[in-house]
Amino acid sequence: MIGAGLAGLHAARACEAAGLRVAVLEAERRIGGRLHTLHDLPGAPEAGGIQVGAGYTRLRKAAGELGVGLDSGGGAGAGIADAPGNLYAVNGVTATPADWPTCEGNRLADTERMVEPAALLRHYARAFPRLASPDAWLDSAPDTDISVLAALRQAGASEEALRLIAANFNGNSLAGMSQLGLARTFAIFASQPGPVATIAGGSQRLPEAMAASLRGDVRTGQTVRGLREEADGVTLHLAKSTLRAAHAICTIPFAALRHIPVETTLAPAAARMIAELPYTRASFAYIAASEPFWKTDGLPATLWSDDPLIGRVFVLGSAPPMLKLWTTGAGADLLERLPPEEAKRMIVSRIAAMRPAAQGKLSVLRLYSWQHNPGARGIYHHIGTGMAADLAATTRHRGSRLHFAGEHLGRAASGMEAAFESAEAAAEAVLARA
Repeated sequence: MIGAGLAGLHAARACEAAGLRVAVLEAERRIGGRLHTLHDLPGAPEAGGIQVGAGYTRLRKAAGELGVGLDSGGGAGAGIADAPGNLYAVNGVTATPADWPTCEGNRLADTERMVEPAALLRHYARAFPRLASPDAWLDSAPDTDISVLAALRQAGASEEALRLIAANFNGNSLAGMSQLGLARTFAIFASQPGPVATIAGGSQRLPEAMAASLRGDVRTGQTVRGLREEADGVTLHLAKSTLRAAHAICTIPFAALRHIPVETTLAPAAARMIAELPYTRASFAYIAASEPFWKTDGLPATLWSDDPLIGRVFVLGSAPPMLKLWTTGAGADLLERLPPEEAKRMIVSRIAAMRPAAQGKLSVLRLYSWQHNPGARGIYHHIGTGMAADLAATTRHRGSRLHFAGEHLGRAASGMEAAFESAEAAAEAVLARA
C-alpha cells in the first residue's frame, strides 16, 4: 500500500483479513494523510477531514470495530455547531444577516438583495440539474458537464452574485469546477439525511487505530520516487532502495502522483485524470484570542468576508478561545505567497477592522497550506469542467498489478467515505488476482 491515509489503511486491513501479507509505505513521518489533528495547538484543531456524514457507513463500521468513538455534532474543528448565521464583511461594510438586505455593502441585483452572500450558491443551484442518485454522475450526459460559472449565469446570477459566490467557493474557481461536482454533493446530502459527527479525540485517531490493528509494517518516512508495473508484480523505487511487490495499491492524490514517474499502461482517461484532475487549494490560519469577544459583542460568531486573505473565520471554541481562518483558491494562493509574519500581521489587522471587538485580542499561532504539502498538493479533488466522463472511467479502471484508490476515486461517496469506498474496490481487484 502506498499511503497511510484512510484509503491505504482500509485496503491494507481488507487484504490482511483475506490472508495477504501487507506493508504500508507513507512519505510523511506521521500516519493519517489528509486527516491531521494539530495536537500541539490549543484545543487540538483539525487541519484536514472533520465531518463524518450520516451515510458514512464504512467509516462508522471501522470506527466501531476499532473502539474509536464518534461525537455528535459536526462543528468541531471547522466552527462551533451551535453558532448560526454569519457576520458579513462585504465591500468594506460589516453587516448582520438582519441588516444585509439594506446595508451599503449589498450591491446585488434587486431580485437578489434579500439573499445572504453565503446562501447565494444554494439559491441559484435550485436551477441546476438533479441527479437521481449519488452515483448517477458516472453516466451523466456530456452537455450537463458545464462549469459552475456557466450554470450560474444560465440561472440568472448577477455579476456581483458571481463575485460573492466565488469569494468563498469550495473549489479553486467557478469556471474550473463542473456543475456535476455540485450535483453529486447535493445528491449525497439528499440520500443521507441525518446528523453528522466528528471523531472523538481528533480525526487522526481513526487512521492511527487502523494502523495499529495491522500485523504488517507501516513504514513512515518512505517516499516513493517511481513506480513500474510489470507482468509479475510492481517495482517501487524509494529514496535509497527498491521494493518489489506482487500487487500495489497507490492512494497518493493525483495532484501529487503526477509528479512521480509511473511506468504502466493507462487508458487515456486515467492518464488525463492523473495529469489534470483539480484539487482545491486551501490555506488556514489558527488564531488564539485573549478572550471570547464573540460572546459579548452581540454579533454572529462566524465571519464571512469577500476579502480573499480572510475568507471565512470560524470560532472553534471558547475554552481555549480559538478561531480558524479558511480561504480557498486565489485566497489560498495569496496567503501562501505572503511572508508568514506579514501574513499574520495582515490577518490580525483586517479581522479587527471588520470586527472591532477583536482589536488587540488576536494572535496567529500557525499558518497551514495543503497545496504546499508535496504529498497532497490540495485538500480534496473536485470534478473539473469537462472531466466527468474521464473521471468516471478512471473510477472504473482496474489494473493488473498496480491499482489506485483514494477519495478522488469514490463513485457514490465523497470525502472520507469515498476513501473507504475506493479502497474496498481496489482490495477486491487485488484479491481477484491474488
